[in-house]
Amino acid sequence: MNPSRPLLVIGVGNVFYGDEGAGVHLVHYLRSKYDFGDGADVMDGGTLGWGLLNLLAEYQHVVLVDAVAAPPGKVYRFGRDDVPAEIGYGKLSSHEWEVPDLLTAMDLYGDLPDVTIVAIGVEPLEFSTGHVGVVLSDTVRGRMAALERVVLREITRLGVVPRVLDADLRPDTVFSAEDIVL
Repeated sequence: MNPSRPLLVIGVGNVFYGDEGAGVHLVHYLRSKYDFGDGADVMDGGTLGWGLLNLLAEYQHVVLVDAVAAPPGKVYRFGRDDVPAEIGYGKLSSHEWEVPDLLTAMDLYGDLPDVTIVAIGVEPLEFSTGHVGVVLSDTVRGRMAALERVVLREITRLGVVPRVLDADLRPDTVFSAEDIVL
């Protein structure tokens, strides 16, 4: 492994399954609110799954923003090998893949960068109600500022200080399907 790029912040999840797409919503917000210069790339990984393997391998550090089966709205920061016991990571069935499996495969091949996972607990609406949509629940939307703080703390810990582009943009901003998909 010879990663050439310093830092990737990537949001993963399926935005069409409500809260399960919180990581993707956050990265769209971060790209609208901040300029990260050459120090960090901020991307929407959606549900690309194993297609992310080569991309992640290009970086020294990856901050992966995701949703986990846990108390709704609770924010977590953990490494691949220290997943909190109370959460179900990789158990949201709308993923076509499992993030832990991808990271394990990368580790086996020697391509695993330094990975920090920042996640928000969700109870996916579509599982209990049949609801499918791009909108986040009030609980998760109300905790996006906390998710933002943890992600920004991780980014600055890794040496990148973002410049604010839009001081009025708030982390609970509702992005439409067109904003995210197009």
